[in-house]
Amino acid sequence: MELLKIALTGGIACGKSQLADFLATLGAEIIRLDDVSKQVTTPNSEGLKALVNEFGEGLLERDGCLNREALRVLLLESETNKTLIEGILHPKILEKMRELQGKSKKEVVIVEIPLLFEKKLEYLFDKAIIVTCNNENQLNRLKYRANVDEKLAKKMISVQMSQKDRLKAGRKMQSEIIENNGSIADLRQQAEKVYTTLGRPQKSQCDLYLSRGH
Repeated sequence: MELLKIALTGGIACGKSQLADFLATLGAEIIRLDDVSKQVTTPNSEGLKALVNEFGEGLLERDGCLNREALRVLLLESETNKTLIEGILHPKILEKMRELQGKSKKEVVIVEIPLLFEKKLEYLFDKAIIVTCNNENQLNRLKYRANVDEKLAKKMISVQMSQKDRLKAGRKMQSEIIENNGSIADLRQQAEKVYTTLGRPQKSQCDLYLSRGH
């Protein structure tokens, strides 16, 4: 069977990683771009050297590792910083992603990729799974997970593509929608259902969800 390349995307704190965990137990290979990002910014890596060259040694911990909190502050500080950081890291991340896809022995490789539509990377995948949840759940989960106050959580959400715009962008490709507003058991049940349909051609579900006011 030809390798099936699936993009798993959605807003911050909507449940992408939990869904990916369930899909892994069903047999999929999971590549998490957040983990890949860490791989390309290890001490003495070209990615980390480029960041330090651009923003200074204040990005480094005493042991030479990247200070990820300092990087997050820079990302939220200005659009210019965000563009520069993404310009440095994204080509390296995508190169590593392709390498990992090529090494996989599984029939289904799912890449957890938050910025799929923002960076217009749909062409790299056969299908997308878009995870959504309501605004209240997203905010509360982010506050708990990242241990941040409501003001910072809202700012972190605001710099991302809105869920409505993400669904509109999802019209461009075959897209499955997962609504993560219920229990962990509900999410697992949806994972099992969507996994059985990944290899089947189908229309995007985005128009249906948009018509419901999502």
